[in-house]
Amino acid sequence: MATKKIRARTLGRTTSVPGGPQVLEVILHEGWCVKESGTAFLGKTNWRKRWFKLVQRGPTVSLEYFKSRGDRNPAGSVRLDVTYSTRQIENREKSQSNCFAVGPLVDDGAIRTYYISCSSLQSMEEWLTVIDAAIQGVPELAQRRRQTISHQFSIRNNSRRVVSRSLSTADSLGDIEERALDLSTSAATPNQATSSLGATVDSGIQHEDLSDDEVWESVEGEVSEEEGEEVDGASVSIKKRYCTTDSDLKPAARLSAYDSNSWRIEHWLKLCHAAATLKWSKVDTKDGVTVSRCKFGRGNGGNAVIKVEGVLQANPSTVYQFMQLSTREGGKLDYLFRNEQILHLLEDDPAGSVIFNQFLLPLPRVSKRDVVAMKIWVPQYLSQDESSGMVMFSVDHPDATQPERDSKRINIKPSGLILKCYPGPGGAVHTKMTILVQIALYGALHRMLKGAYNSGLLKLGIRSTFVHIKEQLEKFVQITSI
Repeated sequence: MATKKIRARTLGRTTSVPGGPQVLEVILHEGWCVKESGTAFLGKTNWRKRWFKLVQRGPTVSLEYFKSRGDRNPAGSVRLDVTYSTRQIENREKSQSNCFAVGPLVDDGAIRTYYISCSSLQSMEEWLTVIDAAIQGVPELAQRRRQTISHQFSIRNNSRRVVSRSLSTADSLGDIEERALDLSTSAATPNQATSSLGATVDSGIQHEDLSDDEVWESVEGEVSEEEGEEVDGASVSIKKRYCTTDSDLKPAARLSAYDSNSWRIEHWLKLCHAAATLKWSKVDTKDGVTVSRCKFGRGNGGNAVIKVEGVLQANPSTVYQFMQLSTREGGKLDYLFRNEQILHLLEDDPAGSVIFNQFLLPLPRVSKRDVVAMKIWVPQYLSQDESSGMVMFSVDHPDATQPERDSKRINIKPSGLILKCYPGPGGAVHTKMTILVQIALYGALHRMLKGAYNSGLLKLGIRSTFVHIKEQLEKFVQITSI
């Protein structure tokens, strides 16, 4: 049988692919990287330089690596699908810099995780971006997203130079941003397109939209990490953009605020307002459950904002009682609240507590996460619109210890669940339950969350969780109504 060849135009080059059936091959990305070997000798693994290719053949995408650039047959490959994710290595367990992992979303001990080191941070971000596009089932966007990364790094580098020169006289982050805006705007030339932060971009290249906030979050994330160090002889002391609602209060004033009923109700109202007014960029309804995504902020300071809504066949007071009991330690829905340490108990309505919790994640090379947050249960009689539910948000309790060296502290903006009456058949009163999550997980975990949402895996998990809540609620109603 004659060998058939087709030629595919790839990113800047042409590839000839032999094969029986006509399958178009497109190289989405390629380059030299250093890979950790899969086998260990005397407990140690080796790092070897390999030529990597991200290749699309028909509907499938594979990550392949070769011993030499001109080799025809790969030394290894992995076919990517929605069960895979990428993540940047967060701790120092790997000796290589600019290192990331490609492997199963949850480590099951059977599927291999690949550890890859790149020559620069920008190269690593480009690989992460194009692989994420392939996993999410949109490989055709790989080139566009890679261009966006280059654009973002250009803005970041320009802004960091402006920040470095301005730190000695700038009084606030707003001053730094204003200086960067003025300098870069004046430098733009007429034949170039200019972003609102002033970074110049070739007008012939189309990039994914980057808002001013998203660009500055990326720049500021790097500046915040350098807090306390010296840049050009000036001491850096910049207040982080994402902070807790009580961070401006002195320790004694924080404790007084915690004990204030009106202060706690204020945060419940913030949750209700956010759930009602936020604009959702992605809305998906299936099997009676609506999952909405507002944004996934860029950089270490970004928040993931997700809303879940559905109807439960029980009245709000029954659902409120069930959710209170089932989310306590030992309850059927306690998996997010196990091993909580109570730092401050609030007994008056709206009752609650300030808690500390630490999470050990079943993911290789991902740092631990911890949280210090206030959790409040709001009964119906305290709410103006007869709603009820729970609100949770980060606080800076004076008794909370600082995060451990290998741990990152989660930041939660007002999040929780809202229960409202919903008309059922035959005059029955059901409950519309809204769950709003506004959370900054930071680092690799943030990227994984975004990738899992875009691939559909997170939405599938959310719907399964909602169905589980409905099933457990039905059992609760049956038992309590006897």
